[in-house]
Order: sequence, then C-alpha cells, then structure tokens
Amino acid sequence: MTAGTPSATTVIIGIDPGLTATGYGIIRGSRVIHLGTIRPGRGDVFNRIQEICTRLESVVAEHRPGLAALEKAFYHKNVSSLVRVSEVRGAILRTLLQAGLKVTDYSPTSIKLTTTGSGRASKLQVRYFIERLFGTNGRRASHHAIDALAIAYTAYRKTGGAATIETGRPHRRVRFQPRIGG
Repeated sequence: MTAGTPSATTVIIGIDPGLTATGYGIIRGSRVIHLGTIRPGRGDVFNRIQEICTRLESVVAEHRPGLAALEKAFYHKNVSSLVRVSEVRGAILRTLLQAGLKVTDYSPTSIKLTTTGSGRASKLQVRYFIERLFGTNGRRASHHAIDALAIAYTAYRKTGGAATIETGRPHRRVRFQPRIGG
C-alpha cells in the first residue's frame, strides 16, 4: 500500500477492522476530529460486512479524509477469525479505494512501537498513550476506536507528520503508570 506525505491539515482515518466491531478514528494533524465504533447487527456475515462498509462510506463522505490507514491482519490463535477479519478488511479496502482515498497499512507491532515506543506494548499501554496524546475529555471510547486512533497516529507519524501533540509540545516517551484502585 502506498501513501503520500500528509500536511498538518491532512485528514487521516485510521480503521481497526473487525466483524463484530470496527473502530475508526479521524485526525487532522494531532487533533481528533471524530471517532467511533461500528457494531453491525447480528445475522448473516455478508450483510454485516455490507453494513460496516455502508457506514464507513458515510463517515468518509462526511469527513473527507485524504489518507486511510488500516491494521494489517495477523494470525494469533484462530484461523477462522483471521479469515473473517481478512474478508472485512478486503471489503473495507475496496470501499476506501472506491472513495478515492490513498491507503496504507501497518502491523500491530509497528503501531505499538510508534505509539508507545515499544513494539510489545499491551492494549492498556496503547490506550494510556493515545488518551494522553489526544485527550478524551473524560469520554470513554471503545478499545476498537482507541486502536483506530493509534493507527491514524501511526500513519501521521510514518508518512511525515510533525511529532507534536495539540499543546505544541514535542512528542516524548511517557513512562506507563497504570492506575491502581478506584
């Protein structure tokens, strides 16, 4: 997949493909424009894939991103899950390309490394960094939407985006300190 170099005004959509939940996060520079999770209704697999693509078409039409980034499919434990995610991913790619978007994709390790500084970071660590980078104003987002923001952020960084957050401070590694207790 190829992608051009974004400017600070380029709108980037990151997509975390999944059959039961597909997360998306849209950024402009280092600012979140929109994020959400598409949860298709139960039923036929092909109708669920169609619903995901139809809803993504609407999101793309509304926010007009110039670049789309997806997580590469990877094999973890279940081959049938990999097949289904690959089918969803393929349909999403067609939807994005048909809309005229430039598309790129990144491995989970690359996303974790770009976001946290460690390719072996946990989902909790990725969430911690993304919430600190973009600020969620106390709003709780699904882990699919957070992953999608991490994918969009990776595209921004890897394709030449400036390494600054909304406050204008340079991006720096922050030591992960999980909250314990209430």
